[in-house]
Amino acid sequence: MTPSFWENIVLAKPYFDRQGLIVACDGARPIGFVHAGFGASADHRSLDTSAGTICQLLTMPHPARATTALELLSAGEDYLRKRGAKTLHAGCAFPFNPFYVGLYGSSDVPGVLASDLAARELFSAGGYTEGQTRVLLHRKLTDFKPPISGQLLQVKRKFQASQAGEVMPGNWWDNCVWSQAVWTRFQLAAKEAGEPVISITLWEILPLSQAWGARTIGLVSVDDTPEAREQGLTLFLLSETLRMLKEENVSQFEAQCLADDATLLAIFKQLGVVEYDRGSLLQK
Repeated sequence: MTPSFWENIVLAKPYFDRQGLIVACDGARPIGFVHAGFGASADHRSLDTSAGTICQLLTMPHPARATTALELLSAGEDYLRKRGAKTLHAGCAFPFNPFYVGLYGSSDVPGVLASDLAARELFSAGGYTEGQTRVLLHRKLTDFKPPISGQLLQVKRKFQASQAGEVMPGNWWDNCVWSQAVWTRFQLAAKEAGEPVISITLWEILPLSQAWGARTIGLVSVDDTPEAREQGLTLFLLSETLRMLKEENVSQFEAQCLADDATLLAIFKQLGVVEYDRGSLLQK
């Protein structure tokens, strides 16, 4: 983490409000902070202040650590309510994901991680309950081999996967949230027609992957259909993408999906992309 990354991921956002970043001090020494913010409007063109979220809350080791954490939580909630929030959340996850992409979670911000026991305990004490859950998955690519089946061989005869290059987010909100990221799109097109039928969008997870010591590419989105999944198109595109990433010396692949997205989870399983954690957008 460098000051420039912190500025890009937090301070440079057009909706950053310094009043929402509250620091606790013991004398002149900072011992913790809470950062509260808001999510996107329905059209993704502005903030919606009717609901807010505690984006991050951290405390240093201190004799009054537990009390400090609860006081910071209360201060963050007060800020959100004063700005008009009627509903409160904890954690960053779409559409309440204004900050910390690339600093927390994996390929995206997942809410509060199940493995983040201290945060879970704090928010539970504050009256928060579990909301929508995301599954975090990963796979090392050094030993990746594309799966083989009759269905996939048929798809390979008719379709071709390719890297379409860099793409820009399609709305104001995503442009703000992902401002430090470079999105790359991979697509699947019929060999004869040439028009893409499905696509996926990826990015290099920075600066988080620097702490892992491995070049890591993460999944941003899958643009497909139920029919494409049933016909093996989504599996083939993801498989070919992982193969191409391996050839580009990418060490690891990260992905997230909703816990109730059974078809996508089944596809990841076929690719050896395995679950290692979960995250939830908590609510109050």
